[in-house]
Amino acid sequence: MSPKHVAIIMDGNRRWAKTHKLTLSEGYKKGVENLYKTVENFIELKIKFLTVFGFSTENWNRSTVEINKLMILFGNFLDESIEKIKGKNVKIRFIGDLSKFNKNIQEKINRLSSMSENNIGLTLTLAVNYGGRSDIVNAVNKFINDTNNNKIDEIKFSKYIMNSEIPNPDLLIRTGAEKRLSNFLLWDLAYTELLFLNEMWPEFDMKLLKYSINEFKKRIRNYGGTYV
Repeated sequence: MSPKHVAIIMDGNRRWAKTHKLTLSEGYKKGVENLYKTVENFIELKIKFLTVFGFSTENWNRSTVEINKLMILFGNFLDESIEKIKGKNVKIRFIGDLSKFNKNIQEKINRLSSMSENNIGLTLTLAVNYGGRSDIVNAVNKFINDTNNNKIDEIKFSKYIMNSEIPNPDLLIRTGAEKRLSNFLLWDLAYTELLFLNEMWPEFDMKLLKYSINEFKKRIRNYGGTYV
């Protein structure tokens, strides 16, 4: 059975750019272009949900120059997506602390979310200024502030996680040869199959996507129960 929900840590843009003797901006731009291609590939393969790690809470620790480049790229991405979404049946969601972005970016995020909210094809979730630990902490605060709650359990608590309205990922793919979660969807990935690829994000194409899905199909998911 193919995965219904795939999460991707899009790692390796900077290293890819360095290898190809390109600038940092060119590397990130190539990464954005590849996200568009990946969305098309997901639509073609009829995978219902895609969640990608775009910008983590820790990424603010990078140099001011790099952050400024990322924000310009993010703003351009939102402008392009507003135009591209008109011909696509794609719902675009954002998770993370969006308040840290400037007003212009927040307005674009809200516009894009609003424009696509009724689309019923692929659901694309962009995790920006997102951290798995802060997601859990925020969920705890929401839970304890809800007067209807008097006892915590997993089912109730999961409703306060940022990705609560969609199924947990079946498969996590991380490109770029690193083998860690980097504070991404820590609650959601409890029973997710993990796949780490050596290829950098700009190299992630349909061939690698199909390879990843085939690898997923080989896994036996018993969720701690009887091994079959």
